[in-house]
Amino acid sequence: MKLSRIDTKLNKYFEIALNFKSNHLALSQATGYDGAGALVRDGDDLFFDFFILKSEDIGRLKPLFQLAEVNEREHYFLVREKMTDPALVEFFTDLDNINGLVISYAGIESGNMIIKGFMHENSEMDFSNLIYKYNYTEFNIVQITLKPSPGFYYFMKNTDTALQSIIVSLPVAEFSQYRVIKILKETNATVQFVDNNPIHGSFRAIIYSDRDLSSVENMTVISERDHIYETKTNDSILLLLASKAMSNNLTLNFMFLYVYGDRLVINFILPTYRAKDYFKQIIDTEIDLNNFEWLTLESYGPVNDGNMESDP
Repeated sequence: MKLSRIDTKLNKYFEIALNFKSNHLALSQATGYDGAGALVRDGDDLFFDFFILKSEDIGRLKPLFQLAEVNEREHYFLVREKMTDPALVEFFTDLDNINGLVISYAGIESGNMIIKGFMHENSEMDFSNLIYKYNYTEFNIVQITLKPSPGFYYFMKNTDTALQSIIVSLPVAEFSQYRVIKILKETNATVQFVDNNPIHGSFRAIIYSDRDLSSVENMTVISERDHIYETKTNDSILLLLASKAMSNNLTLNFMFLYVYGDRLVINFILPTYRAKDYFKQIIDTEIDLNNFEWLTLESYGPVNDGNMESDP
């Protein structure tokens, strides 16, 4: 995909450092272990998943595994914690509901939860109001960083966790009845998904277009000048992939969707140590559909200029 077309469309970058009562944060504070995680919604519940790589010296951590729900995978341990503080859950719900904002990373640094993401400058007021609203709560907002966006690609290349790009394509004709697919086909747009999992049966998606879509039904304008919009989609193929991901506790850092020729192209970007698990669930989806000609693997490899700036 031509990532450079949309790389800095969300032209603000933010980081939020939080501290609250958490087994994950207590583990980090006790051992000095930092690492990547993910915020995961399942219905009305919110979970904080923390990933501990098997390649690292984790002997000091294992005695603490009994304090949490631990799921062992091939390359890592997944430690899950349900977030129970109503104010904290509400904070993340309100943050996630800001139009034109995406969370691209959640993890632990120096005993604090760190949230990193991007937003459009038109979302800044909503973001500032949110921080002010929750400034005096039981959980502690330790630090806020808000600055011009370095771009998605810079973020991908400079994160502490190596990222993998999985690009697959499908025949666009099979999905041409879907509203978002029709928009992609007609406007040379790119979709970026806001949610890892559907919320109440739908995904929120940001659409980067080259023309005005403000008159399209159920389209929220993020920036009229930059032709950025937000909408919801419940396309069945995306819901099927999401259900597989949810059942396997798999999350993404980025997910993009666009049309190239007669193919619908989906680009999944996630940490390298979890990429194999995600690719397996894509294959499992093919098995469920009993159609092995339905999906084509276009690219599988580290994030680089080749897979971020080329089309299938």
